[in-house]
Order: sequence, then structure tokens, then C-alpha cells
Amino acid sequence: MLLGIDIGTTKVAAVIVDAGGGVMASASRLHGADLPAPMGRSEQDVGVILKAVRTVVCDLPADLRGKVQAVGVTGQMHGVVVLDPQGGALTPLITWQDGRCLEDDFLRRLNAQVGRELRTGYGCATLAWLVAHGQMPAEAAGSCTVHDLLVAALCGASKPVTDPTDAASWGLFDMQRLDWDSLAVKAAGIPGSILPKVVPCGAEAGKVHSRAAEELGIPGGVPVASAIGDNQASLLATLKDRERELALTLGTGGQVSAVVSIGGQASRQVGLPYGPVWAPHDGSPVRARTSLLTYEYRPYPGGRMLVVAASLCGGAAWAWLADTVISWQSDLGFPPMSRDEVFGRLNDLALRTGQNSGQSIAKPQAELRVAPHFLGERYDASLRASISGIDLRNFDLGGLARALARGIIRNLKDMLPPQVLEGRQRIVGSGNALRRNAVLRQMVVEVFCLPLEMAEGLEEAATGAALNAAGLLE
Repeated sequence: MLLGIDIGTTKVAAVIVDAGGGVMASASRLHGADLPAPMGRSEQDVGVILKAVRTVVCDLPADLRGKVQAVGVTGQMHGVVVLDPQGGALTPLITWQDGRCLEDDFLRRLNAQVGRELRTGYGCATLAWLVAHGQMPAEAAGSCTVHDLLVAALCGASKPVTDPTDAASWGLFDMQRLDWDSLAVKAAGIPGSILPKVVPCGAEAGKVHSRAAEELGIPGGVPVASAIGDNQASLLATLKDRERELALTLGTGGQVSAVVSIGGQASRQVGLPYGPVWAPHDGSPVRARTSLLTYEYRPYPGGRMLVVAASLCGGAAWAWLADTVISWQSDLGFPPMSRDEVFGRLNDLALRTGQNSGQSIAKPQAELRVAPHFLGERYDASLRASISGIDLRNFDLGGLARALARGIIRNLKDMLPPQVLEGRQRIVGSGNALRRNAVLRQMVVEVFCLPLEMAEGLEEAATGAALNAAGLLE
């Protein structure tokens, strides 16, 4: 039996899987760790998160917990916690949603300095901001993701380690050497000593400490794998023929991922992650990253790479439409429907609109289009949503719902380089927004012109984390 734990943005989950990847038990709950923060900031209480992890693991059957032979961990990428010399948290978790680096043009100036395209919420961008604004704690001796911190706690270690999937998500990682880009780190003003040691994907980070074993009801001394990013963990659990499939997940945001072999045709066509050497403003040479625009590279276990496009609004855009309908009902003096009822009605109307049109997609000159950039995008925070192509007949609620669903999916496809779509035979879908929404599933098929197969299991990331630990038993 393998235990997998996932620390998400809003909830924590745990699964126990057998050697074949079959989920024997699962549990999850909202962690409620969000802290009050100024507009544009996003912070979470690390202690609350770790307490929720203990509760969720203990929700699993005790007999199965007693048979666990290895532990894998995953969680929300990009975020950062600053640590003291004993490995305790000096700061809250500053999450991937944090926008402080957009203040006062800081991110643009940082990117010019380091020769990279960091985005707000990336761990190294946040660390650089803390240093530049005098808010790096004087006792700072380390930093890590929240799931790296959990691994350290499980092992009773004061120095967390990280793996390439999480290190790359911080923005100043050399994906050719699979280690921190020391020149870029120095240019950002980040003390290199506070960055965690990078170990290979699936490497053993330590063994379950007696205290953690007692708290969680699992055997002490079993190996714990270094934490893996939730994007990669989900793909480990869902993809079967990795280089012929796309993975698309819709939760609050959206993400589409393509696995490519390093040196394979798709990776050669897209280009290497790094470009030429150049000199930033302080004159020190830094290896500059090729502009990836709307997509990015991420390491993937097994010596492969991911090409990933991620939108900030996936299911959140669909929720916006439902909430807007409810607000309009109230404004007009009608008793508002429940949110679930509105969701169901929007699905029905959008599907009926598609059937009545007699074609899957209207002619371009008559097509209602919605660009769902309600929160901007990571590659351009200034973007905002828009609706175009309105005429006197097509702006009914069913047509708007269908156009929004199409826009959510089209946005993801348009962010991927077309080369990585070649040779793909199907899409594996996951995420609650996709599972619960028939019109979104229909749009995946229409926009990508590929069959969609929904991932069978729930808690894909936790399952993938467990499978990432399976190699420790070989």
C-alpha cells in the first residue's frame, strides 16, 4: 500500500493505493487556511494546512494505514514558505495566486535584471520581492513549497529538499543542469543559501519519523519520496500513452499539458528552454530564457518535459456567469434561483443552443465569442475578458453560455504551440468543473477535434504522488 497526500489551494486530500495504482481509500476536506491579506495578496496559514493533512490522513481506514510501505506528497506549485534554522515557518505560505510582484512595476524590473520571464506568485519572484522590500526575516535559513515542508515534517528533518518539478515552478531553475541557476539567483538578490537542495524526481527524502508515524497511524521508518508538483502528479495518475495524449484539467483555473521527449520532434520544433547569454543592467552575464509567451516548460519524471498552458479562469469563468444571472434576477426583483439550479439550467440552454444551430460551431462572421480573461493571464496580467460578435439575435442566455464554454477551452488551446498538438490521439480530462459540466466537455471535443476521456479516479494528484513513491520499493 502507498499513501499519497495532496495539498491543494483550497483543500487537502489523501489516498491509499495498491501497487497497481488502484485507489483503495480516499479522503479530502477544505483546509480553510486563507489569511486576511491586502488586495492582490494571497497567504495561507501553514499550521492550519498541516493540521488539515493530519486530519485527512486519519480519516483513511486504520487497517490500510497500517499497511503503508511508502509515502508520496504533492501540492500547489509556485508558492513559497520562508523557514528558520530549525525548519519552522517564519512566513505564511505565499501562494501562486499572490500578486504583490505586480506592484510598482517590480516584476518587469526583476525580469530585466535576471533575464527570465518570472510571473507573479512564482517562488523566486516572491523571495526577490521580500529581499527588495526589506521583508525577508533576519533569521531566514531556508525556503520551500508547502508540500516540501510536509515531507520534511514527515521525516523529522529541518532542511527540506525539493525536486525539479517544484524547483522549476519557482522560475530561476536551470532545466539543462537540473539545478538552480546561480547567476540568475544572484542577480535577483536572493541568498542562494536559503534555496532548498534539488534532488531527482522520486528520490527518497527520508523515512517516516516516529512522531509522524504515531500521529498518522502509519508505520515508522517507511520511505518518503521528495514532493512532486501537482501538475506532474496528476499526469502520472491519468496518462497511459503519454506522448500521444493531452491532459486537460479544469478547476478554478485551467491547464492543458503535453508530454514531450527531450530531443524528440515536438521539443525540437518548440525550441530549447533557454536562449543566448546576455548582460542585464548590472553587467553580470545571465543565461536568458527564450520567451515562452503563453506556455512554459516543466520537468517531468523519466527524463521528459512538459509543455504547459495554464489559464487563470477555467471553472471560475463559468461560475461568473452563474453568479451574474443570480445577481440580475435579484436586480429585477425576481426570487433568485440557487447556484446549482442556475448551473444546471445554463448547461441545458447551452446544449439546446448547440442542437438547434444544426452545426457544432457557427460561421465565423456570426459567431458569438467570449475571451475569458477575467483575471488576466500569467503571461499578461493586463488582459481582461470581452464579448464580441454580438448581433440582434444571438445574445440569448444559451448562446452566451455556449460561447463562454467554447472560449474557456479555446483559450487553453490557443496558448499551446501548435507543434505539440501533432500526433495526439485523445485528451484525458480531469477536474470538477469538467466533470460536472457537459457543455464544457462537448467544447473540448469540438475545439481540439480529439476524443475526450475523463480520468476514472478522483484525487488524481494524490494518486500520482503515491505512484511517484512506488519507485522507492523497487
